[in-house]
Amino acid sequence: MSLAERIDALSEEIRSYPTPIARCDEQLTALLDERSRLLRLLHAEPKPAGGCSPEAAWANDGGMSA
Repeated sequence: MSLAERIDALSEEIRSYPTPIARCDEQLTALLDERSRLLRLLHAEPKPAGGCSPEAAWANDGGMSA
């Protein structure tokens, strides 16, 4: 299952969570925390293996001036 599919599944589970919801409901809190964690992963910028972003490597190679 892809990251986006897992987020969609968690969102659907949260939407259909039975009510009323107690403030101390640990299961719903865990679902919300997991979805937040996955969303951060999905939107995180990938870190290049070589230490430079593609833009920095391109600029350091001379860019359009090469």
